[in-house]
Amino acid sequence: MNKTLLKLNKFHFGESNKNIFSFKELEKLINLRPFLNTKRFLPVMKKDVNLSWLGYEWQTDESCVPISIIKKLLKENVIYIRDCARVNKKINNKCKELEKIFKRATDCHIFFSFKKNLNGLNKHKDISDNFIVLCSGAFKVEVWTNKKTTKIMHPGEYVFIPKNTYHRITPLTDKRLSCSFPIHPESKKFDEREWLNI
Repeated sequence: MNKTLLKLNKFHFGESNKNIFSFKELEKLINLRPFLNTKRFLPVMKKDVNLSWLGYEWQTDESCVPISIIKKLLKENVIYIRDCARVNKKINNKCKELEKIFKRATDCHIFFSFKKNLNGLNKHKDISDNFIVLCSGAFKVEVWTNKKTTKIMHPGEYVFIPKNTYHRITPLTDKRLSCSFPIHPESKKFDEREWLNI
């Protein structure tokens, strides 16, 4: 990780943690109901999927997407789960490291898809700086600064995209998993980064 370029807030590519998050860990998350809350679990919607359902008897939060709908969404969507800064120790430590560099609050958004060439969020810009690590599969990153830069990324590589910079990520493999670390533009309300061992 190039801390000098990060501190300068410069768009760049680099090497990061190769095994920061896995599909096995994702499988545990998507089978844990609180992570499926519609404020956390966010597909790039397709109009042909019915997104209404009945709750469950013991459910404390009826806004959690059931597995039957997730299976439908996975066929044609890039999906992300936000508020994942503490899903494992490695991601928590990466957030802590980025917070030390930027002095601003950081989260982790876990992106995944199961079909190549999905448009996902298409060409867009974000209000936050983003440190994106590819965990599994491959994708094409396009970034528009003074000129367009295109790169094929592989597991363990990262791209840093400063806020308000247009970019697009396109999955090139049927299974793609990545961690996007948005760095808040101003907030200093940090999560606790101590990892509790029991």
